[in-house]
Amino acid sequence: MTDEKKTFIIRMLWYLVAAAIFALIIPIIFNVCKANDVTKIGFVMFGFDMFFSILVGLYAGKNEDSWIPLLFFPLLFVITAGSFFMGILRIVGVVYLAASLLAYGITKN
Repeated sequence: MTDEKKTFIIRMLWYLVAAAIFALIIPIIFNVCKANDVTKIGFVMFGFDMFFSILVGLYAGKNEDSWIPLLFFPLLFVITAGSFFMGILRIVGVVYLAASLLAYGITKN
């Protein structure tokens, strides 16, 4: 395996780990702390998660990475949203994907 492939795989794994933290771990922490729905939606969905989506897009674009890791977080969010949030809020995954792609496009040359 070439060094480029190894680097690509390692980068993709880091994107996946970060996406899993924001899609799984942070909502679990808020559930354990017995946060109400307003707090979960306000802080987790439109605070941490939106910030993370934009940050991933900016990072991937700046480092000339593929657009593929931008799909990791929205997909994980859609899969897990029914467990932590109201089911209808899965549509927010599309907003996260759009924010990531826009941030990615801003930093691409």
